Amino acid sequence: MSKGIIIATFAACGKSILGKKYKNVLDLESSYYKYKIANDNLTVEERKGTKKELNTNWPQNYYDEILKAIDKYDIVLVQLKPEHFDYFDKSNIKYSIAYPNIDNWNVIEKRCKERGNNNAFITRLKEVFKPYYKDAIQRNYEKLYILNENETLEDILKENNVKLI
Repeated sequence: MSKGIIIATFAACGKSILGKKYKNVLDLESSYYKYKIANDNLTVEERKGTKKELNTNWPQNYYDEILKAIDKYDIVLVQLKPEHFDYFDKSNIKYSIAYPNIDNWNVIEKRCKERGNNNAFITRLKEVFKPYYKDAIQRNYEKLYILNENETLEDILKENNVKLI
């Protein structure tokens, strides 16, 4: 199998749904690598925005897992953060970016509420929404996917003939 592609995607764009729906897609949820997760019976979405203990192996453990995953999956969906782009660029790792249209914060906020994110997480996302976009568009990405209105990551990948199986 040839190496898969990495798509760094902003929150609430449909990574988890895509990862569950297609066998050639992996949603590499970062919180399992970033934090020491207690057995607290919260879902991943409910846990976001709560206090957690940082994993001392972060972020290298996440990067190592990304590199393993691109050998097994056609598409690896990862957290969109500037520090990840720094690592990808420094390591000559190719990646694409998926981002909501900068005028569509309300769509992202609604999705976050619907999936059970708390207000602290939503507030933090709102604070980085425009700065992360400004940073992302200046990066060394292969492809930039912009999700308009109510489009999801699945919609935009299908429009661009990315193979989902």
